[in-house]
Amino acid sequence: MEERTLVILGATGSIGTQTLDVLRKTSGIRLVGISFHRNVELAKRIVEEFQVENVAVTGDVRVESDFAKKIWKGHDSIGEMLESLKPDITMVAVSGFSGLRAVLFSIRYSRRVCLANKESLVCGGFLVRRSLKKTNTELIPVDSEHNAIFQILESDVQKIILTASGGALRDWNVEDMESATPEDVLKHPVWKMGARITVDSATMVNKTFEVLEAMELFDLPFEKVDVKIHREGLVHGVVILPDGNVKIVISPPDMRIPISYSLFYPKRANLETFAVEEISTLSFEDPDPRKYPVLSLLPRIKDSYALRTVFNAADEVAVNAFLKGKIRFGGIYRVIEKTLEEFTSFSEPKNLEEIEQIHEEAQKTAGRVTEWLSSISF
Repeated sequence: MEERTLVILGATGSIGTQTLDVLRKTSGIRLVGISFHRNVELAKRIVEEFQVENVAVTGDVRVESDFAKKIWKGHDSIGEMLESLKPDITMVAVSGFSGLRAVLFSIRYSRRVCLANKESLVCGGFLVRRSLKKTNTELIPVDSEHNAIFQILESDVQKIILTASGGALRDWNVEDMESATPEDVLKHPVWKMGARITVDSATMVNKTFEVLEAMELFDLPFEKVDVKIHREGLVHGVVILPDGNVKIVISPPDMRIPISYSLFYPKRANLETFAVEEISTLSFEDPDPRKYPVLSLLPRIKDSYALRTVFNAADEVAVNAFLKGKIRFGGIYRVIEKTLEEFTSFSEPKNLEEIEQIHEEAQKTAGRVTEWLSSISF
């Protein structure tokens, strides 16, 4: 069987490095290109280990001319590299809003896109779907919840359930959560992830994104997507069928499993097996609206790509301020809520440029809100 070619965008991040671990344990896929933002040292090790010849550098960092055989730099580096390589598979592990542009390039130049970027569907789902219709590109979700639903979804469903850990503060009193420190919040009870997504797990912003993602990926109405806190971290997706049957996907909380599925679909990689006897309890509970008030914003933003983009931009600014100690944990929700309130007059975006403009304006507004909040919080 001929080797398929792979490009990893965001190769030095959490999903990128776990994708590399899957490649170390499997065969049949050859890594031909990577992108990275700032971690030059790790990128160099990846290039040397996997003999990568093509590298896109998106950050303002210096790399030597002998770093790789071909080096692209700057804002358009990812698109230029993908156009040159036209890989069989592109893993989009770029974090944040910039992932939208990366996804659109990947759809244009790849046969399969493994999607590990939430913002692309939250802010620009209509653009992603429009691009997919113009190509024969497959889009397979990498998020454990959406990957699980992808595996078991049927054409007629009553509801799907996305499971959530509840984050590091799930057992804290509501009153104490306000003053939680970054150190407290970054102690995730189940997963080991990047800083922003770990904070987003504690606020449930992450799950808010995932509800919107599920609507986009599976063409489901808001009413058919539910969220439950599942402490054990073993059930990743649930599909409830009209006849009373329920399908669930159970696996260890290891991102290499959905990563491998997205890479090798419809086949499955030979990874470590899971002992069913390890399951003792499977619990599900509704999220407490007092602990996770951000979920209450979903009905307001679900049908507006403009407000989704504002929501995401405000969260980016607020989480960054929290991690730097400028605002308290409870301030993250207040920044998002206040920023949304400020956007009373807006038009729905029609293209990527208009989404990027909304994102930029929302960041500025969220910045002003954050500065005001920081001045009265301490």
